[in-house]
Amino acid sequence: MPMFDAYLFVDWSGANGPSPRRPTANAVWVGELVPRISQQETYHQTRSSAIKHVTDVLVDHSRQEHKVLVGFDFPYGYPAGFTRALALPHGPQSWWAVWAELADRVQDNHSNNVSNRFAAAGELNTIAANGNQGPFWGCPVGTMIAALQPRDPGFPFQAAGNVPLLRYRIVEERLREEHFRVQEAWKLYGAGSVGSQALVGIPYVYGLRRHPELVQISRVWPFEVQFTSVPSPGRGPFVLHAEIWPGVVKQRVDVLMSGGAGLIRDRAQVRAMCEWVAERDEQDMLGQFFDTPVGLSQQQIHVCVEEEGWILGAQ
Repeated sequence: MPMFDAYLFVDWSGANGPSPRRPTANAVWVGELVPRISQQETYHQTRSSAIKHVTDVLVDHSRQEHKVLVGFDFPYGYPAGFTRALALPHGPQSWWAVWAELADRVQDNHSNNVSNRFAAAGELNTIAANGNQGPFWGCPVGTMIAALQPRDPGFPFQAAGNVPLLRYRIVEERLREEHFRVQEAWKLYGAGSVGSQALVGIPYVYGLRRHPELVQISRVWPFEVQFTSVPSPGRGPFVLHAEIWPGVVKQRVDVLMSGGAGLIRDRAQVRAMCEWVAERDEQDMLGQFFDTPVGLSQQQIHVCVEEEGWILGAQ
């Protein structure tokens, strides 16, 4: 029996300014799938519009006592040690301390889709850098933020408190070993960067997790449910948040793109993710992707659950 009744995945964007009215790439796309009932992808000009849509959908499902899997395509955590470098409470809730810190510092104008992500990164660098430039890096030419530089500061990065910060999380190193091209969460600007998406995105997921109608029925994997083959309860309502990455379903996306329908790749990615997860859930195979990844030491498991997180589908 499937663990979830519905699947909701978001191809995010950290861009400043609203996207064009006509659907385009590098904007926010939301894919939804309720097996044997409905499937759709919606395009959103702003992040706030997308989050309102996602919130409404999740609340509606919760009222129907459905179990929903929801995911965004940006890092939900940073390499181990970032919490200590920021002098935040460190322990089982390290990830939550970082989420709350970002929610306090990152501002995103709902009307014009413009955020202060570079300024916020500069503030975080000032705290964490111990006089160095980093760990966040990358910004447009002409950006005048003293603590934020356009170039890679070099990793391991020696942060405050004598904390060495690595370039990649454990899950990203795992994907690199499998020859996937992944980006670091520290990089905020440039081709393929995901750092800005994370900076402006995590506060929105933080808000979803704390939404009054969802807070009691929501959990974030693996931070709150550990690595487990059964992350969902037997009955709803329930919302499970899980980080996603389209590279996991690249072959399926390529097939959709070659089908002649003229799909925008971002749209194809959320469609492919919904279908990939739903098929495995129907076949009782989805649980293995929430379980403990093969080959991790107990220390690595501890780091992933407390700080770094994991990507659904990465083995």
